Amino acid sequence: MSLNITLQQGGMREFERTGIYPEYLLFNLSGTRQSWRVKVKKKPQRGVLRSKGVVVYEYEFDGYFCKFREVYKGGSFSKWKEPEFMITEMLD
Repeated sequence: MSLNITLQQGGMREFERTGIYPEYLLFNLSGTRQSWRVKVKKKPQRGVLRSKGVVVYEYEFDGYFCKFREVYKGGSFSKWKEPEFMITEMLD
């Protein structure tokens, strides 16, 4: 299973309400229905993705590209991975 990542930019509703052009990272675990949506609050940004309260991935986003690593049950980590491609999606 691989983790697909999309950088989503825009959204008129939030822009009209806050005056800030929002950005989100969308993580989708292929082959499953597991997905996460994380708001980009700063660049660079680090964070974790949880499933049922348990941390399963850690990610780093530098403003242009994202890398991630899997967190195993014992607390150890896999090596950092980068997706083959990252989609940028612009919204109205």
